[in-house]
Amino acid sequence: MLHAAGLLCGKRATTHWASLERLRALGDVDVVEERYVQDGKVWSSAGVSAGMDLMLAFIATVAGEDAAGKVQFSAEYYPSGVRYGGYEGHAQAPAYLGPPL
Repeated sequence: MLHAAGLLCGKRATTHWASLERLRALGDVDVVEERYVQDGKVWSSAGVSAGMDLMLAFIATVAGEDAAGKVQFSAEYYPSGVRYGGYEGHAQAPAYLGPPL
């Protein structure tokens, strides 16, 4: 939708791992494999929980780190980094997964 609206042309962006190749195929997007990406006013995330990471970063940018901390604390959102099942080694796993902790 962002691309169809003309908002991703020439921008850095990310998406869910299963759609990275589709995003790359658009040709005019600098696709990066990160949890979330901000390029100017355009923010994108890699999936559901990555969207929470994006929103906390957005809140910190707009309202300050303390506001983001309050939201994070209230939501009890503290990703542990634990990896289950070995899927971080999957051929389509995004680069940001890295080795398990």
